[in-house]
Amino acid sequence: MDFFDKQARAQVRTRWLIAYFLLAVAGIILTLHIALALIFGLALTDPDLFLMVSVGVVGLVATGSIAKMVELSKGGRAVAAMLGGVPVDFNSPDPAEQRLVNVVEEMSIASGVPVPEIYVLEDSTINAFAAGHGPGDTAIGVTRGCIERLDRDELQGVIAHEFSHILHGDMRLNIRLIGVLNGILLLALIGGIVLRMGVYAPRSDDSSEGRSKGAGVFVFLATGLALYLIGWIGVFFGKLIKAAVSRQREFLADASAVQYTRNPDGLAGALAKIAKFSSRLESPRAEEASHLFFGNGVGDSWMALFATHPPIEERIEQIAPEFDIAAAKARAPVVPPKEPKGSRVGGRLAEALLPGQPHVAEAAALLAGLPDFSRTASRELHGACALVYSLLLSEDPVMQARQAALLQVDDALRGEMLSFFSRRGQLNSAQRIGLVDISIPTLRHMSREQYEVFRTNVKQLVEADGEISLFEYTLQKILLRHLDLYFSNATGTKVQYKTLLPLLPEVGILLSSLATMDPGTSEQKNEAFRSGVAELLVKPSAFPLERSDTIDLQSFDLALDKIAQAAPDVKRTVLTAAGAVVMHDGEVNDGQVEFLRAISDTLDCPVPPFVNIG
Repeated sequence: MDFFDKQARAQVRTRWLIAYFLLAVAGIILTLHIALALIFGLALTDPDLFLMVSVGVVGLVATGSIAKMVELSKGGRAVAAMLGGVPVDFNSPDPAEQRLVNVVEEMSIASGVPVPEIYVLEDSTINAFAAGHGPGDTAIGVTRGCIERLDRDELQGVIAHEFSHILHGDMRLNIRLIGVLNGILLLALIGGIVLRMGVYAPRSDDSSEGRSKGAGVFVFLATGLALYLIGWIGVFFGKLIKAAVSRQREFLADASAVQYTRNPDGLAGALAKIAKFSSRLESPRAEEASHLFFGNGVGDSWMALFATHPPIEERIEQIAPEFDIAAAKARAPVVPPKEPKGSRVGGRLAEALLPGQPHVAEAAALLAGLPDFSRTASRELHGACALVYSLLLSEDPVMQARQAALLQVDDALRGEMLSFFSRRGQLNSAQRIGLVDISIPTLRHMSREQYEVFRTNVKQLVEADGEISLFEYTLQKILLRHLDLYFSNATGTKVQYKTLLPLLPEVGILLSSLATMDPGTSEQKNEAFRSGVAELLVKPSAFPLERSDTIDLQSFDLALDKIAQAAPDVKRTVLTAAGAVVMHDGEVNDGQVEFLRAISDTLDCPVPPFVNIG
């Protein structure tokens, strides 16, 4: 199953969720109609009562669901805050937190996903979650027990598991589940309030007025009890839906994590320690997000009916049949070791172009090879801004002076920017793009006003000379796209195109640009272009464009944004065609890699910032 199949299946699951949700609401309406008809002595066929109940239930459930979805519109950070997560300082002196940051950064670089926000839940049990509407607004949360009781391999397995949820497109469905269940639960909560009002109502005497009040109290009690019980019918089915959706995805995420890390014992060891130390969270909101967690966050369910996770032993058996569970449980908690220093590893050309396939060894090598000044700067707001600006400065002293004059920065930041510029020659193209990815969580700490200034500065640096290089385009596209989504609380693009045909002109622009960057002869470039067209499975005569000898970045950008509104299978076809163009001569240059990063990132299909390292 490839990356886009997983996204398509996530969309199918979403449609099933909506169908089950509508059935649950219909069941609630019908049951409540019958209950109220019996309480008030009305006919079961009374149309006015049915209409009143239908409008009331739909309005109530919709209000509850929409209110929760609005609350969670900020994405992963809203879920983390709901669960009591505390943001991790990327410069934390705590060795356990620093190790967590390094593992998350490593997985982010390996998968081409911007580094998510990281939260720690002050809970001694072992658990973790990933939440968000998409790769650009993701938060990863781990418990204190997770980072203090797991060794590095085990922690890497857990983080790889969470990244698989990011890459499989599970998170949007997870957030929708929280909203849906809140809408159905609201009915039960209101029923409980009405029931308590009836219980604590003043008691009546034997007079006619007292008997009338007593009848009113009875109606209150009966109505409250009906609402409460019927509301829990919806919750019952909602829990079943959540459990059914979550259990199968956990097996897939476990398998993917092993594929990413090539180390089944790491993930198996983490699962074994859950069996020893527990994964049940203390947060009172854990039930709402139980389907998000790495381990069962709410304890064992009755007859496993509502279990959101498969049994630990079964999960270990799936990924590491020879693993000694008893021996792993007997191990003492570990003290987090110092971060290992990696060595540069040659990239695998064909594999590096596969979307959704993290390359952990290459990412470790890239991070280990970063100069100290760049890694330090990326974790401090002032330094991250100066670092981004320095990457966009021109080598031409005259143009650089013009750029510097346009910047809205203070003297300290200007000096730091020029200092970084003098050392940026130590960074290769992949490292520069990688630094953008790991600077994004730091840059999210800007205020909205600071971000507007930063955004203006970036655009002025790029446009100062009237020309935009491929690197400038890629950096600006990736950086501003993710920060714009964050500061606007947007939830990504909606599908507008379900077939390739209306997008053929735009696809032609993308393929032409990639082919034109080939260093070969004009005929070789034409061959590369035709190899991409062949992957589209359309007749050459039906294809609207020939290769152009020039690259128009404005047209390229407009074409890319339009293709971003396509369905997952259409995006897969486009990226397959783009890969065919780039791979035509068996070599990939830096410009093509930068273009591929911009394309894949905009299509929400992460690709690492490297093809070859070294």
